[in-house]
Amino acid sequence: MSLPSHPTLSRRRLLAGAGAGLSTLTVWGLSPLVTSGSLPEESPEIVGHRGAEGLAPPNTMAAIQRALEVGVDGIELDVRQTRDGELLLFHDPVLDWDSNGRGWIRNTPWADIQGAEIDGEPLIRLEPALERLAETDVSIYLEVKETGDTEAILETVDGYGLLDRTTIIGFDAAALEPARSRGVSTGLVGSAPTSQLATAAADCGADVAFCHYAPHLATAFIDEVRADDRVAGIWKLVDTEGSIRDALEAGPDVLVTNRPDYALEILGPAE
Repeated sequence: MSLPSHPTLSRRRLLAGAGAGLSTLTVWGLSPLVTSGSLPEESPEIVGHRGAEGLAPPNTMAAIQRALEVGVDGIELDVRQTRDGELLLFHDPVLDWDSNGRGWIRNTPWADIQGAEIDGEPLIRLEPALERLAETDVSIYLEVKETGDTEAILETVDGYGLLDRTTIIGFDAAALEPARSRGVSTGLVGSAPTSQLATAAADCGADVAFCHYAPHLATAFIDEVRADDRVAGIWKLVDTEGSIRDALEAGPDVLVTNRPDYALEILGPAE
């Protein structure tokens, strides 16, 4: 299918500057970003965000491949369902926001999406991504973007025999319940590293609690999550070498980042 080219409203690009400003607000401008502290004795799991968004267009095969090439421990991907039930890897609900496709994904059949690109890379369904990941031993984190899609995602993952190394994640605790009831790992995602998020993760039985990184707050959040025998994850959206080192110094169990190459370089070779 050949899609007409048209200017795209890239939410990813529009929010890049806003994200940096938000990160500044979260620290209230009180201290330098980099703490110059020491790295944790035990390295966290390094997970490529949307494959490796800082190295290739997000949620594409190119991003998955780049993440694997730099040596990630895990890969995170966003999953949405099309009108005809296909599972598409895409972050936003509207194709126009970050691709040369058009329309709401929920209202558009896969046949009308197939062939659309994001920065020159084709949009893909979940199946080819799982086929590639089945050849590896990396962890798989699948973010459910709409609560009702979890069962379809689980069935597809199960078809590739990958449930045992998949974690279903989302901002809505209800989206995690079908996975939790099947004994599949789950992770609750929140924006700020707060006690409320740690408590919400415990209340819904999530195995992992993820927050966006905020200097000076992340360490206390990590300690609180671990005190409840859960895994503490940091979601790093503003990725410079300095800010990633800062996040690593906070000591998370899992770091999800657009630039896993920076994180792996900072940590050095595994002993």
